[in-house]
Amino acid sequence: METIHNVNVFKTYKQEENSFTNGLFSLLRLSIHEKPGFIKTFVKNLLSLDMTGNIGVKVLQDITFADAELICNGHCIRFETKIWSGALTHKEIRRRIKELNNCPGKIKRVVLLTPDDGESNYITEFLDEYKPRLLHLGWKNVYDYLETTFKNSKRSVFSEIVRQFLDRIREYVFDQDFAGIIQKVAFTKKSGVNHKTWLQDLMEWPNWCTPQKYEKLDGKGRKLLLYDGKNKEIPIEVEIQKVKKTQSHGYYPWTNYFAPDTIKIYKRPIQLKDILKIPGFENFTRSWTSHWNITREQYRRLTEKTN
Repeated sequence: METIHNVNVFKTYKQEENSFTNGLFSLLRLSIHEKPGFIKTFVKNLLSLDMTGNIGVKVLQDITFADAELICNGHCIRFETKIWSGALTHKEIRRRIKELNNCPGKIKRVVLLTPDDGESNYITEFLDEYKPRLLHLGWKNVYDYLETTFKNSKRSVFSEIVRQFLDRIREYVFDQDFAGIIQKVAFTKKSGVNHKTWLQDLMEWPNWCTPQKYEKLDGKGRKLLLYDGKNKEIPIEVEIQKVKKTQSHGYYPWTNYFAPDTIKIYKRPIQLKDILKIPGFENFTRSWTSHWNITREQYRRLTEKTN
């Protein structure tokens, strides 16, 4: 294993993003002492790449062309790390791809390590444009893999450091782990939604149109919860399969297509008083905002008594 002094689990940075990068790659480097083959299995299982030989680990201040790097015989894997959703740009990615030309090895990849859903249009558009040199890895995948690998491990200094890093991911990055949105329904002529019949109508509709694109509906399994302001409740949810701009509905040009058989009318609608109890929703009725993003934890708490 190549020795890189700046890969240090106790090193901190002004930018929280850099501290997360350093933390992960410090763990990978330290793993050689307890699980010598861990880096190779990490790369194999999460990125479908086979790395052989001694793997060098670099991070941040050691390099100017990426946030981190794994390198060995024939492989050069560079990481662009984000801890906020929707933070990538084409300009940034193009630069990283171009810089790969100066990297040794035959197999060269840039990995986007972000909280974003890997199956969202936002990420797949990047992957389609720059494949096969561009890969995506979600922080949720990293978390699940580390948790599963060390769940039943014998207590040691290293396994305890891993658990503390998992706590940091859960506390900070998972705030970006969204389940979908709550939208306040507009019962107007412009929207074409009738308060008397809308629930029955929705059962027959293939999609739901919105005035703008809601990024948190763009991804695998994202939920659209609809709030009825007249009855002060959320009576229904549906899973969104894809989001597309169609211009087919005048004032509502964005079309959110329903995944088949996912419309669910709650046996016990979510009452306003219960929405207001959820941290982050205290101002739900006092805001003019037409939609609210919800994390998976908020979604779990909102829907736990709906059946």
